[in-house]
Amino acid sequence: MSTFALFRFDKFLYPKNRILAHLIFWLIYLGYFTIAFASFRDNYTQSFIEVLVTLPVRMLATYLTLYWLISSFLDKEKYLAFTLIFIFTAIGIGYLDRLLLHLFYVPIYLPNYDYATFPLTSFTKALQRTTNVYTIVFAAAAIKLIKKNYQNEKIARELSREKLDAELKFLKSQIHPHFLFNTLNSLYALTLQKSEQSSEVVLKLSHFLDYMLYDCNVSQISLEKEIEQMQNLITLEKLRYGDRLDVDFNISGPVKDLKIPPLLMLPFLENAFKHGVSQHTENSFIYVDLKVKEQNLTFRVENSSINSESDLEADYTKGIGLKNVKRRLDLIYGDDGYNLEVFKEEDSFTIVLKISLITSNE
Repeated sequence: MSTFALFRFDKFLYPKNRILAHLIFWLIYLGYFTIAFASFRDNYTQSFIEVLVTLPVRMLATYLTLYWLISSFLDKEKYLAFTLIFIFTAIGIGYLDRLLLHLFYVPIYLPNYDYATFPLTSFTKALQRTTNVYTIVFAAAAIKLIKKNYQNEKIARELSREKLDAELKFLKSQIHPHFLFNTLNSLYALTLQKSEQSSEVVLKLSHFLDYMLYDCNVSQISLEKEIEQMQNLITLEKLRYGDRLDVDFNISGPVKDLKIPPLLMLPFLENAFKHGVSQHTENSFIYVDLKVKEQNLTFRVENSSINSESDLEADYTKGIGLKNVKRRLDLIYGDDGYNLEVFKEEDSFTIVLKISLITSNE
């Protein structure tokens, strides 16, 4: 359904002026049944009088059902009480409708009515009138139930969206605490040494924090910004590890005007430093390959490893960082909207992520 259609349906179900909406409903009822009855007897005045005379009973039956029976019994799952009261009420309404007809309509248009054959107490005639009355009652009840169901679904969608947004924000807030702690330690050490690199670390770290705290408060962010922060992360970590770390970051394909959920690739790169490089004394490496083709992204991170397979499994598949990013992928793309693979080799560990991107115009 289009956005316009949903908007109009919402306006129909939730009019600003309820009295006006009810007035329109009953005017439509008067017009429709006047024309329907006149099509059989070819007398619009007589048909209008009949519909008008019985209108109060139909309004009574409608509002009694909508605002008492349904709300007091059906909504509270008191089905037996609802059924019994509804039956007795409907029969009483049938008799009342028949009484109004005989007080205001029959004397004018049916002066020769045979009361001996069909007295006012006739149960059969009362049931016929009940059937006529509750046609409009059921129509009104259907509108009310549709409205209620639509409202419940709308609330459920809003709650679900708010829950997902809250969970995504919480997951994003847990990203990078290990990296920040280590970077601050490195900065402290550089400061003690009065190193010229300390100012560069402060600048890079400030850009990184600005990205995390402010730029990431959106559902999609520029792919170029995400790449820039990965490069900042690499620069900061290389200052920490020095010559014993070899990092190669390759980018291919057009990355301009493309968007990606923020902080989606950074945790994989951070994990490579945390679990792959930090335990090596020398000859550590991280190879990052980012390819974009027809708005499809393939992100590959390979890092050196000396851990046993069981240790790596615990670090990579059960660590908080990757558990969070896996959960975020599930929330954003669903089970089938992305592909994440993990490969273990003798001296390396590799993750490959494949997702679809959107453009700035979408």
